Formats: sequence, C-alpha cells, structure tokens
Amino acid sequence: MFDIIYSKPMKPNHYTEIPSTFEILLETLNDYSIHKHISARGITFIHPTDIEVATILKVSLKMVSMTGELDFIVKVLKTTKLEGEPLYQIHCNFYDTNAEKEDEVLDLIKSYI
Repeated sequence: MFDIIYSKPMKPNHYTEIPSTFEILLETLNDYSIHKHISARGITFIHPTDIEVATILKVSLKMVSMTGELDFIVKVLKTTKLEGEPLYQIHCNFYDTNAEKEDEVLDLIKSYI
C-alpha cells in the first residue's frame, strides 16, 4: 500500500483569470471546425454580456505596455451571472492549440497578476 503525498495543494480548476488590466477582444468563429482538440486548461474573464456555451471564440489579449496582441482560440464551457452585478464570468478552455501556445498565454497573464 502506498501513501500519496502532494507537495502542492491541487487547484479546484484549471482556469487562469485574466485581470482587468488586459484589453480582451473577442470574435465569434461560427464556421470553425468542431472536431479539434480541447485542452484541460483555460481562462476565465468577466464580460458584460452572456456568451452561449459551446461558442468558439478567437481571443486577442493586449496590454498597454505590449506591442501587438496575443491571439488564441477557446471554447466557452460555462457562464455564470455575477450576483448583484450586470456581469458574467465566462469560463473557456483552450481549443485547437498546443501546450507551447497555452504556456505562452498563461505565462503572459501570470506576469501581470
């Protein structure tokens, strides 16, 4: 019999929150193939309108201090209305990407937290 010991506590989810200091541009991709790889990792952000679950989005992240923007594709898996606010928390998983691209996005976000 083995005892399993975790050196770090496990996170309750695999979503990285995009801070409000980022400019987030969203584009719905209606004709995007639905037969792509969906990652276990993803992002979450606050948005003024609800976005339908299963929507495929092209996300462009930009900071004032950045030249250009970082683009990637996500699939909306969950939306939650914030209590007492006219806002929604949108949970998306990376879609049709690879680990290197996901790491690039997450490292950029985490560098501004």
